[in-house]
Amino acid sequence: MLGLRQNTMTNPGYSAWTYIKYGLIDYPMTSLGSAISDVANLWHVYDDNVYLNEELAIQRSYQTMYQDEKNKNQELEEMLDMQNDLPDATRIHCVVLERSIQNWNQLFTISAGKNEGVKENMLVATSQGVVGLVEHVETATSTVRLLTSPKLHNDIAIEIPLDDGTTIEGVMQSYDSAKKAYTVNLFDHDATVTNGAQVATSGKGGNYPGGVFIGTVTDTVMNDDAIISTIYVKPVSNMQSFNYVTVIGNKKS
Repeated sequence: MLGLRQNTMTNPGYSAWTYIKYGLIDYPMTSLGSAISDVANLWHVYDDNVYLNEELAIQRSYQTMYQDEKNKNQELEEMLDMQNDLPDATRIHCVVLERSIQNWNQLFTISAGKNEGVKENMLVATSQGVVGLVEHVETATSTVRLLTSPKLHNDIAIEIPLDDGTTIEGVMQSYDSAKKAYTVNLFDHDATVTNGAQVATSGKGGNYPGGVFIGTVTDTVMNDDAIISTIYVKPVSNMQSFNYVTVIGNKKS
């Protein structure tokens, strides 16, 4: 009986100490361990997010590089399609080396110069048509003045083929930035020109041949006598972005 009573008295004391120890030591330590584990898990999640963001940035960079190379390849293919055009003209293929933001619509530098036979006032064309004239020639490079530049001093002799087989001739004089089109004066003021007509060089001025595409007629202006005084010509569509060009000149130039 005495032993039984001692056991009965001992168990409640042991249980109380267990609860006290659990409440003051074990549980806080377990909670602290869980908190540390949670923080560690959050840190791993953060690291994973950083890694994924870096991977996404790299993927976007690769996509941009891929698209850029794809555009360049397409541009080169279009340039190759021009090989059979203008068989009697001098053609010098080159790369655009520089086109500064400050002079984006005025000047750019190409990778061909005197060594390659480039001369001043030769045409410079993309795969779609004329974009400028050679202004200055160095030994291995040249500076090209864009047709959109207000400082373009050379008029370009043009022609507009008509449906009846005849042509209208005139002079491209400047670029109207408000209309985003070249201004052209015609020699034949009685001529009828419709929107959509194609405009090309006539070959009667400068160091370049005729038949090189310049743009498309978008508007005509008539004077009080119902005579066409000015036509507006929209430039080629890739005027703002190109990597490769062809310098075009006469064989004899």
